[in-house]
Amino acid sequence: MTEIPARRGPIGAALQAAAEREAGVHRYLSTGCLHGDMVLPDGRTGHEYCQGDTGHAGSKTPAVCKFCAAPCQCSCHIKEQP
Repeated sequence: MTEIPARRGPIGAALQAAAEREAGVHRYLSTGCLHGDMVLPDGRTGHEYCQGDTGHAGSKTPAVCKFCAAPCQCSCHIKEQP
């Protein structure tokens, strides 16, 4: 698979993600973890939101992609996953 250069920013990242999905690989990173320094309205940080079993739209599976169940790759909590 061809790597999309990081210097292309968000567009390059989106293209890389699409290429990985096409190849059957999904490196999921929760948007909560991407913005982990934020404090959410309910008081949780982004990482706590990712690890929780409830989200803005109701129940969710902690730290996994809602489309393919790929685990979140956040370096802050990846060691905690089975």
